[in-house]
Amino acid sequence: MEKLKKFKEWLINIKGYSPKTIEVYCKYAHFLIENDENYFITMEKYKHTTNNSKRIILSSFKKYYEFTDDKRREEIELPKKEKRVQDYVTYDEYIKIIDFIKNHKSSNMSLAIIRLLFETGIRSAELLNIKTSDIYKNRIRIYGKNRLERFIYVCDSLEKILNQLVKKRNKENVDKVFPITYKALYKRVRNLSKKVNKKLSPHMFRRGFATHCIGKNIGIYQISLMMGHENINTTKNYIKCSYSEEMMSSIFK
Repeated sequence: MEKLKKFKEWLINIKGYSPKTIEVYCKYAHFLIENDENYFITMEKYKHTTNNSKRIILSSFKKYYEFTDDKRREEIELPKKEKRVQDYVTYDEYIKIIDFIKNHKSSNMSLAIIRLLFETGIRSAELLNIKTSDIYKNRIRIYGKNRLERFIYVCDSLEKILNQLVKKRNKENVDKVFPITYKALYKRVRNLSKKVNKKLSPHMFRRGFATHCIGKNIGIYQISLMMGHENINTTKNYIKCSYSEEMMSSIFK
């Protein structure tokens, strides 16, 4: 389906969305295209779903209409979001996971992934897109949503692990520091669930980062900068002035 293929390319190259977001948008855009791009007809199939599910589906339609420059996107109103408690990884759980990885002599890649997710609040897509050329002294260059560039701070011990990975990737002539798919990342994280008796996902570490920072009395504006949020209200959803390296190094030794 040529339309869907071009839509997917637009989501990747222009919007810079994560693989998971792209997968969801394309899934529902496919049904929309099959129904002559009529969202009224397409929504009949989902009329008995929850409001949160309807929001995801209609958001996919709006995004497709944005791609095609179709004014019907202005007609779509998203239902109110059903509030629910979002789970996250606590600091104690994070320490248990790190201890398990170290004690079982897991790969440096697993250790780096978990530490980056929790200690920087990085998005999964951002992590998977880190190149060897993006690693600097105590900093990593990140390309967030809409290809917005920012730098995140990493402490000395984490930088050491990352440098070891960079050397390995250079020998392998591989550009990405973490040359795996999102599905592989998700599976790697989920396999650690039994260590904390909680079903884990990469995004729960991002929420854990935000919650931990609030516990360390870091202001919400600083947290929004570190997490790459364009709107501070997004950060507020995570946790119900610019930052310094000294601030970050005082949190993670």
